[in-house]
Formats: sequence, structure tokens, C-alpha cells
Amino acid sequence: MLREVFKNPKVRLVSVVFSGNPLQSRGPLEAILHLSVNNPNSYALTVSHVAYTATIGKQRLASGERNEEIRIEPSGETVVRIPVLLAADAFSAALREVLEARAVPYEFNGSLGVAAPVVGVVRVPFSRNGTIDPMDLLRKKGIGFN
Repeated sequence: MLREVFKNPKVRLVSVVFSGNPLQSRGPLEAILHLSVNNPNSYALTVSHVAYTATIGKQRLASGERNEEIRIEPSGETVVRIPVLLAADAFSAALREVLEARAVPYEFNGSLGVAAPVVGVVRVPFSRNGTIDPMDLLRKKGIGFN
């Protein structure tokens, strides 16, 4: 019966925030993925596993897994913060690629392992992709070019 009333949560990558200045780091860069998890169920769920990859242009910046329990509140949205380590050399290469091109694609993919009563662990995927336009980034920072 519970199996029939379980509704899969929806996961959306909201933002990626660096923990410090990525341009001044010599070692691995730490970033925080902010994932919005919408739990449509009337009971709490637990995230037990997170797997992720991050790519900018041709550079894979990160891939990994985290095994920690995070409570997802019932009937609503919970923002989950996942720390990830980005390879400094791959980040530098991706930055060069962004500066040399007019637009560079990016992609963040992953899945959450959500432990649900009776159903067991359910994998819920998330993905966000698009392009990085270096001129647009500079305009947002207040640096304009004619």
C-alpha cells in the first residue's frame, strides 16, 4: 500500500558557490552545490547518497560520491548543500577554454539516493546544463567592452 502512495521527490540544482576565490587557489577548489529537493510526500525522507559530475567545456572538474544522511522535510522543499572538490588543474584549463571561446558548455549531473519507507533507496537524478559566455560574465561584474 505504501509503495503505491510514495511519490518521487524532484531535485533541482539551484547554484554552485565557491568557498573562497577560485582564481587564487593552488590546490583542489571547494565548491558547494545547492540542491533543492521537493518532497511531495506527507512524511520525511532521508538522502543517504549523492553522486555527481561537473564538466566545463572539455574539462571534467569533479566527480565523486558522498555518503551522509540528510533529512528531507515532508510536504515541501529542502535545500541540501553538498560540498564538492574541483581539480585545480582542470579548473584552470576550463577557465582558459572559457576565455578563448565565445561560449563554452557546462554540465552538472548527479543523483540522490533517497531512502523511503518500504520502497527502499530510490535514485533521483538531477542535471543542469547551459553555456558560459565570458563577455556576459564580465558585464555582470560591471566590466564592459565596446
